[in-house]
Amino acid sequence: MQMPMAAADAHAAPSGPVALALGRHTVVVDHDGGPTPLELMTGALAACSAMTARTHLARDGDVGELDVVVTLDAGPPTLFYRRVLLPWRLSAADAHRLADALERTELTLLLRPSFQIRTAVEHAGEVLN
Repeated sequence: MQMPMAAADAHAAPSGPVALALGRHTVVVDHDGGPTPLELMTGALAACSAMTARTHLARDGDVGELDVVVTLDAGPPTLFYRRVLLPWRLSAADAHRLADALERTELTLLLRPSFQIRTAVEHAGEVLN
């Protein structure tokens, strides 16, 4: 076995939610008392995308808040729709470079064989790329 990239431990008691250990953190996974597994997967893509966008934009000198909204649509085909919402305007070329960087994140590459992922970079509701 090779060195794992990540690990998780799920504990299910006879009743109640599942406790998911992620490193030093524990998350309650349940349909009523916490996020569902699909919400966790969608949230992981949103968080990974936000971290990558922040790093990419900071390298270009664009430092500021941003939001990433990811939805999982049942399809067919099953589709993640990822929207990067910026409070400032990027040029079309910069927005395209950001979208390209998001296509190369580890999580995007892991999900891509099973899911379509569409990315839009937006400012004030206008798609920039």
